Amino acid sequence: MKSLQEAMQPILSEPTPRALLDLQGALLAFGGDGPARDRALALAGVFYDYLSELESKLAARDYSELASHLDIGAVGAVALENLLYVGDEEFWRRLAVGGMAEGLMVAASRQYVRGWQVETSLVYNRAIWHLTGALWQLSSEAQPDLPNAQRWDAIQTLLAPAHDPDVPATDKALLVGRIYQILLLTYLARLLPPPGAES
Repeated sequence: MKSLQEAMQPILSEPTPRALLDLQGALLAFGGDGPARDRALALAGVFYDYLSELESKLAARDYSELASHLDIGAVGAVALENLLYVGDEEFWRRLAVGGMAEGLMVAASRQYVRGWQVETSLVYNRAIWHLTGALWQLSSEAQPDLPNAQRWDAIQTLLAPAHDPDVPATDKALLVGRIYQILLLTYLARLLPPPGAES
């Protein structure tokens, strides 16, 4: 089993579901049941869910993209077949009918990719919900005198790109992941002894 310091390293550089499982083990084995440990465990859990679901959706998207590209290639194959194997009289009729059918197939396959984008937006929306609560709690602890309206506006400003439909999915994934990292590391830092102190 990794120590807490060892388990934190991948969270800094390349967080993955596997790294978060290692962190869970280190946190469970960590002595005491303080609020920082409990919050770190809870946040690691939702970060794990986010990364696992995103990993699954990315695999589905890659598959949909591949299927879409294969369908686009099929249009070219039909056109080539029409050029090579039909007489002049049949050529234009078969090209029009075959091209229309293949074009509809391509359009349908592109809908799978659009469907992936809608499904993935649900992953971001759920993550944003959790992050909003976690950011509110951390801000309340760090700045208890900050007016609630200001706290809310600051959180919404930070998360605004994740709500923006014009922001590419990969940028949203990175933003949400980075905020999870920062929050998690903030709670983990509270569990470690100060630099220079005895461990």
